[in-house]
Amino acid sequence: MTLLIAVKGIDGMVLAADSRGTFGDPRGVTAQNDSIRKAFILTSHVAAIQAGSAELGAMILKQVQDALAKQPGIDGVESVVAVIHKTARASYDAWFPSLPQVALPSPQTGGLIGRPDLTFIIGGYDKNQDGNFTRPAIYQLNSALNFAPMIHDYGFAVAGVPTYALYLLNRLCESDRKAEEELAHLAVYAISETASQDGKVGGPIRVVIVTPTGSKELTDDEVEKIKSSNLTKAKSLRDSFYGG
Repeated sequence: MTLLIAVKGIDGMVLAADSRGTFGDPRGVTAQNDSIRKAFILTSHVAAIQAGSAELGAMILKQVQDALAKQPGIDGVESVVAVIHKTARASYDAWFPSLPQVALPSPQTGGLIGRPDLTFIIGGYDKNQDGNFTRPAIYQLNSALNFAPMIHDYGFAVAGVPTYALYLLNRLCESDRKAEEELAHLAVYAISETASQDGKVGGPIRVVIVTPTGSKELTDDEVEKIKSSNLTKAKSLRDSFYGG
C-alpha cells in the first residue's frame, strides 16, 4: 500500500508520498520494500505521484515522459493529464485485454480477478489569459474508473491509506499557507503519523514542490529537517495538555 498527498497553497503546491511497497495479501504474511519511487516531475509546471501497482505506474509514467519529450511544447497540468489519460488507457487495454476493469469474483478460484489497481494524482499549473502559469489544479485518475480525470477543487487530494491523513488535512489544512515553508510540513506530518499507526505506509518520504516558476524535489536532508521540526511541534502540542 501507500499514502499519497497533494496540497494546494497560496504560492505553490506540495505532492508527497511514502516509499513503501507491500507484497502479498495484507490479510496474511506480507513482505515490504521501502525504495519504491512514487513521485515524478513530468514538466516544469506538473508533477505526479502514484499508488497501487508501482511497477506498472512507473512504466506508464515513463511512457508519458517519453511522449512529452517528443513534444517539448506541452506543459500545463490539463495537457499533461490528457497525455496520462490516453497513455494509461491504451497501455491497460494492450496489457490486460481479457481482464475486467474492476475486480470480480473468479469462478475458478473464488478469489478476485481484474486489472491491477493503479492511481495517479497530478498537480500543477495551467496558463492564464496572459500566458503565465498561475492557474493551479489537482487531478486524480484511477484504473477502476478507466483513468477518467477527476478534478479536486477543495484544495487537496489523498490516495492509498487515507484515513489518518484525511482527518489531519480536514482539521489543519489551510489554502492560504505557503507550500514549501508550511504545507510541506503538514504533508510530511500526515504521512509520518499514518506510518506510525499503519505498517502499510513507511520508508523515506518524497516531496515535490510545484510553483508557477517551476518544480523541484526536496532532498533527503531537507525532508529530514522537516521531520525533526515536526517532532518538536508534536511534543509541544502533547505537552500543552499537561500542567500549566
